[in-house]
Amino acid sequence: MNECETLEMPVVATMLETGTPQAIALRKENVIESELKSIELNYRGLKIAGIDDTTGIKIVSDARKYCKKLRTTAERICKAGRQDALAEQNRWLQAEKYVVDRIKAVETELTAEETRIEKLRETERLEAARKAKAEDDRLQAICNEFAQLGKLHTKEAIRQMLPAYIDALLDAARNEKAEKEAAAQKLADEKRAADETIAALQKQIAELQAEMLAKLAPPQEARPMNTEPLLPNGNQYGTPSEKPATNGKNYRWYKPVAPDYSKLPLLPMPEMNGNAVPAIPAPNPEAKRLEADKAALHTFAKQVQVLKKYLPMVQTKKATELNDLIASQIEKFVLFINKKAEEL
Repeated sequence: MNECETLEMPVVATMLETGTPQAIALRKENVIESELKSIELNYRGLKIAGIDDTTGIKIVSDARKYCKKLRTTAERICKAGRQDALAEQNRWLQAEKYVVDRIKAVETELTAEETRIEKLRETERLEAARKAKAEDDRLQAICNEFAQLGKLHTKEAIRQMLPAYIDALLDAARNEKAEKEAAAQKLADEKRAADETIAALQKQIAELQAEMLAKLAPPQEARPMNTEPLLPNGNQYGTPSEKPATNGKNYRWYKPVAPDYSKLPLLPMPEMNGNAVPAIPAPNPEAKRLEADKAALHTFAKQVQVLKKYLPMVQTKKATELNDLIASQIEKFVLFINKKAEEL
């Protein structure tokens, strides 16, 4: 016997034994556990031997009719009980709806209020974050402006400052930067002017040097080279000087030397008891020209020395140092001219 086909279940058996109207009605109609077991025991498995088995047919028919009557009675009683249960369920559903709806209405209002407050909190949080970011951006912008002006301030330090104090510091920093830029521009202008002055002085010196070299240049025709063997010191007429050709012309320069008295003829001198003495050499025109050249070079050096008087009047330290450098260079050039003139 299949277990699912019986009513031997704890819950159902308990229901049949309760004092509800449906359980009492079922017991009155003999719909009880013992009767159910008797039907299952006596009627289950009945067989009819054949179409001629009238006894078997009657037994099966009576058993079927009894089962049908008992079944329909049980269905009617249980259905009535189920309808009462459904009616009771509907009443409880209505009661539930009545109570829940009234409570839910209040709960919904409270939920809406909580939601409104949460939205306000979120709005305030977002607004506070926006203001904090705006303040941080403002402080960072002020820090950046101070940094561009050469001043360093932290955001925390600026946060503690009053706006008027910040504006005063920025104005002072701007003025200081403007003064530095103006001073730097002035120094650049002075350096440019000094460079122009130096260039002009160098040009004047070059022109004076070219002019003096032109004056000191020998005649167009150079003196012939001496074909005689050179003396050990090389100081004789016809020996080329170490001084290079100048002024773009291929002039040859010669260093004048003292005459060699050993090659002069000896003349008898009666007043010296007949002893021969060297003849007095004739005046040397090359020596005179050399003295004239030295004098001209010394004059040129004095003219160059005068250039120091034309240095500009300056006020800054760097420009003064530049003036001193130019003056020292002029002085060195003058010393160079005088030294080389004396070495001729």
